[in-house]
Amino acid sequence: MNSSLNTQRVTVSLPDYIYRRLVKQVPERQVSRFVASVLEEKLFMHKKQTTDPIDDFVNLRRKLPKISDKKIFAAIRKGRM
Repeated sequence: MNSSLNTQRVTVSLPDYIYRRLVKQVPERQVSRFVASVLEEKLFMHKKQTTDPIDDFVNLRRKLPKISDKKIFAAIRKGRM
């Protein structure tokens, strides 16, 4: 965790069962550090899983059978009639 002097205070509401587990497992006066560490890890993992939709589309397009633009436009026009 990046322990710099720049911090922001936030208020978070937790379900009671989570709060009770938190205070049992985390030493007094270290809750903020623990929560920040867990959030940082979770956000890092979430960032790894997030993909660019355009990249996803291009990769999918590469896997599809190759069809000429002419055939695609003809199918579109046929569907509009």
